[in-house]
This record gives sequence, C-alpha cells and structure tokens, in this order.
Amino acid sequence: MPDVSARTGGCFSHETFPGTMNLSDPTTLVLSVILCLFIALYFHVRKRSGKYNLPPGPRPLPIIGNLHILDLKKPHQTLHQLSKKYGPVYTITLGVEEAVVLCGYDAVKDALVNHADEFSGRPKVPIFHDITKGYGVIFAHNDNWKAMRRFTLSTLRDFGMGKEGIENKINEESDFLVQKFKSYKGEPFDNHLIINAAVANIIVSILLSHRFAYEDPTLVKLLKITNENTKLLGSPAAMLYNSFPSVMNWCSTVKHTVLRNVDEMYAFIRETFTNQRKELDVNDQRNLIDSFLVKQQEVLKH
Repeated sequence: MPDVSARTGGCFSHETFPGTMNLSDPTTLVLSVILCLFIALYFHVRKRSGKYNLPPGPRPLPIIGNLHILDLKKPHQTLHQLSKKYGPVYTITLGVEEAVVLCGYDAVKDALVNHADEFSGRPKVPIFHDITKGYGVIFAHNDNWKAMRRFTLSTLRDFGMGKEGIENKINEESDFLVQKFKSYKGEPFDNHLIINAAVANIIVSILLSHRFAYEDPTLVKLLKITNENTKLLGSPAAMLYNSFPSVMNWCSTVKHTVLRNVDEMYAFIRETFTNQRKELDVNDQRNLIDSFLVKQQEVLKH
C-alpha cells in the first residue's frame, strides 16, 4: 500500500484532527483495549445465546447482564422476587454468563427427579475451577465426577454413613461437646468454633479414624481457613470474579486469598496421605483415605 503520509509530506498528526484519540497515551490505549474487549464479549454472548432455547427472563444490559438488579449480598432474595414475575423457571445473565434459575420445590423436584440425567452435570464456575481444576466430587464433571461420586458414596456407607456406626460416632462426639460446655461453668463463651469442631470431628473420624481436641492447633487452623473461604466464595467480589474472570483475574484479592488458603489445606492433605500410605494395609482398611489409596493402586495396575 502506498505511504499516504509520505505523499502528503507526513502532515497527519493528532493536532491535525483534534477530535481523535491520542493512542500514544498509555492510559488511552489501555482504556481502548478494554472497551474493545467488552464489545467483543458482548457480541460473543449475543451470538451464543441464539443457539439455545432458553426460558424468558429479565432483559440483560451489555457487559454486566442482570448484575444491576441483583442484590449481591443477598442474591437469593432477588432471584425469588424475579420468579414471581417470570415464573419458577427463568434465565438470568450474570456478566457474560447465562444461568437458568429454578425456584420452588416443584420445579427443583421435577428437574432433579424427572430429568436427573440432564441436571446431573456441574457448572464450570471460574473460581471453583481455579481451586479444583475440575477434579474432586462436588465440582468435577462427566465420567470423572461419576467415578468419584460412586466411590465416595459406597465407601462412606462401608464406614457407617447412614447406619448405626455413624450414630455411635455422633453420640461419642456429643459427649465431648457437653463436657466442653460444662468446662465454662456457666460463663459466656463463643460456641461458633466449638460447634464447627464437633461437626468436623464426625467427618474426621471417617477420614482418619480419630478425632481432634477442640483446641488442637491443626484443627483450629483448618476451621479458620474453611470459614474464611466460605465467606469469601459467597461474597459480591467472588460473584464479580465469576462474571468477569478474564477482566478480574489480575485484581481479585478474593481469588488470591482463597487459593492461598487452599494451598494450606492441600499441604495438610498431602502430609496426611503420605503418612497413611506408609502404614497402609490392603487387608485392614481403617478409614476412607485407606480405601482411596487401595483403589488408587488398583486403578494404576490396570
């Protein structure tokens, strides 16, 4: 292509057309790129939406979807109010992601019972995918999820879940909890951590075949990590991250805090698995972790 500026003496400049943007300014350039990104995302969502026969719902705005009408602190209340206008099954757009909302017992029962296969999958929620990478039980997908779910339910039943065995563990932990309450001799105390520890010990007894004292530093640390992550994952900041993961990734303190806590949790899990692998007896499986290690060995052999 001919060099137009050369033929005209190179006279084109920002001063020649004062109404144009100066792209040499870093701030202007960054804002232009972000604007183009948002426009591209918007038209991508509009194009994708035409592929699905989604139920009606509130009209979304460009980029933010329906976030402007959502109470980020109590989103369930907004979703319930919308169901009165659009019915028990409707579509809502969270940023650039569309979601079908089911409200009410009848709608949820119909979906999970009469259409179990269609609703057996799990959504790829960005912040949970960052944590689990698609593995585990709750946020896994497809065959991986089915295999883990089958193993987990079967093994939990083997160790007393839903049977008299788990009832005995609950009764035993209740005795420890009552003793702890009595130790305060009628003085006021914060029972939040103690109640959480008692519930956690029921699960720990199945996983590790033992319980923690309520003041055990390891248990206290794990409970604090879990409580903090639960609050963060349900916060408005987490919802914004899930709605705009590409944009929020570089500035999300929620994501970084959650991942840091998860790394600490994983360190405990790795240490626990390493210790139990050293003492593993295939013919004497003491808890769920032993059963998992045995199953893992069977899969690796094949």
